[in-house]
Amino acid sequence: MQWENLTSLDFVKAVAECDGVGILPIAVIEPHGPHLPLGTDMFEAHATACRAAEREPAIVFPTYPYGINHESAHLPGSLVIRRDLVLALLEAVCDEMARHGLTKIILLSGHGGNRHMLPLFVQTLVEKDKPYIVYDANPAGMPDVDTLLESEEWGHACEVETSFGLHLFPDLVKMDQVPPRSFTNLQRNKALQEVGVYTSMDWYAMYPAMYVGDPGKATAAKGEVMVAYRVDAVVEIIRRVKADTITPALKREFLQRTIRPIAPEVWTKG
Repeated sequence: MQWENLTSLDFVKAVAECDGVGILPIAVIEPHGPHLPLGTDMFEAHATACRAAEREPAIVFPTYPYGINHESAHLPGSLVIRRDLVLALLEAVCDEMARHGLTKIILLSGHGGNRHMLPLFVQTLVEKDKPYIVYDANPAGMPDVDTLLESEEWGHACEVETSFGLHLFPDLVKMDQVPPRSFTNLQRNKALQEVGVYTSMDWYAMYPAMYVGDPGKATAAKGEVMVAYRVDAVVEIIRRVKADTITPALKREFLQRTIRPIAPEVWTKG
């Protein structure tokens, strides 16, 4: 069920039908090489959420491109929003979803650059006693995907994402503009990565052209297989979230204990 497609009366019925579970597909607007649309991550995340919600009812928030995207600021078309605004807007949207009865909110990211921001948002939301729970969804990757793909390297605007595009939004994919040669990791940050150091230049050090591998090997058939696997994973996430009574209970217990912290008996009584 897509939020924007429901009438106001139907929205009330939809909240009850989905047990108060909403999905916020979150991505960015950023370059994906010269052949994929700037909204690739946004289109993929929203389509995945909508397909999953058709099988396990949930209300899907409209396409949402306001994530963390600083690594692509050097290329045309990138939309880079300050981190404080990103976090504030995400909280405001979750507040609004909950105000309308969606008290379990699943964040489904279509953008790898959100991998640090979303857990931080979820972890620190406990600073405020919100009347809802937020779940950062990270569906497991397809275990045998390497048997499907022909490229040795993938990760962005690659054989994988281009296959997604050919399956989900083929009219926006320009295969005639695929780069003439594949692109591999430049490894300019290798010395730091080897000892476990991360910097703001990590992605730029590896993939400044914002594409990886050989997208020319992409096909719609490959995309269909990978998208189906991802949708299955999201369906299972929705079901587990609906059944989750532990997290809300633990949150109430935790917040109560933070009012007056005391040492647990297990420290002294075994």
